[in-house]
Amino acid sequence: MPPLDSEITKKYLKAGQAVAHALKLAYKLARPGTNLFDLATILENDIIDSGADGWSFPANLSLDVEAAHYSPIIDDSKTLPPEGLLKVDLGSHVDGYVADSAITVNLGNSEKYNTLIKAVKDALYAAIPLFKPGVTLREIGVAIEREITKFDGLKPVSNLGGHQLKQWDLHAGAFVPNISNSPEKYVLKEGDQFACEPFATNGYGAIKNGTEMTIFRVKGIKKKKNLPMHEKIRLQNFKKKFKTFPFSPRWIDFIPKSQINGAVSKYLRQGILDGYHVFIERGNGIVSQHEHTIIVTQDGGIPTTWWEDFDYKDLWK
Repeated sequence: MPPLDSEITKKYLKAGQAVAHALKLAYKLARPGTNLFDLATILENDIIDSGADGWSFPANLSLDVEAAHYSPIIDDSKTLPPEGLLKVDLGSHVDGYVADSAITVNLGNSEKYNTLIKAVKDALYAAIPLFKPGVTLREIGVAIEREITKFDGLKPVSNLGGHQLKQWDLHAGAFVPNISNSPEKYVLKEGDQFACEPFATNGYGAIKNGTEMTIFRVKGIKKKKNLPMHEKIRLQNFKKKFKTFPFSPRWIDFIPKSQINGAVSKYLRQGILDGYHVFIERGNGIVSQHEHTIIVTQDGGIPTTWWEDFDYKDLWK
């Protein structure tokens, strides 16, 4: 694993601070009436302007019962409602080294949502100091569930959680649970990188696949006989532009705009692309999320995406 002063760690930190800058901007811009397409475009551009090489996934702007994976579609006309919870989940990379972080914005500042936001923040703050060598991911799940269930009527989302990060790999194997009875046995090693993302809900406590897909990933470019040259070029452009990371059709600039949705649907059917369903809370409960990318050290986790108004080392005490 890379030492903390290594070039690899510096790349993780650079990617993390680009996302942190964009999340702070999201707090300012996410207001009732804001257009989702415009918000995603501004935040994604800010990530690049803040020093990242690119995105590790599209801006997720998931509302209320949507737990994750809603990214604005081409010419999306949706606007933020007067009241509700918006999860803003952003990703970047520097040379393939990933940052992944999320916040929950209380649209309209309704007091009824305050505990949902506090629960996931408290859970993440309890988890960060546990990212030490020798700790199991199951132990982190125990801490997360303990904090969320301190609040009456709230549950962790049992089938969502964090994930290990490696170069060019957003979901690299080990799973960070949000519940205590997880079978995950992975033991943390110094230098490991993880995205830790507690989700809480006042609903059933689990998600299901919705009908929409707004995010996609290149699964495999298969060699096909008698393929027209323009199709071959298209398929190579997918791999060249998006590599291993998820993408939004909004980013496709090598297919005429009027043909993008049809092309994506065709490549899904052919198994060239994978799609990510929007996740919906199974009991139509409201969902909150708080997330940082974390490097494992002997002292505790270092959140590369830290932007908050206190020193994360205070969590180690």
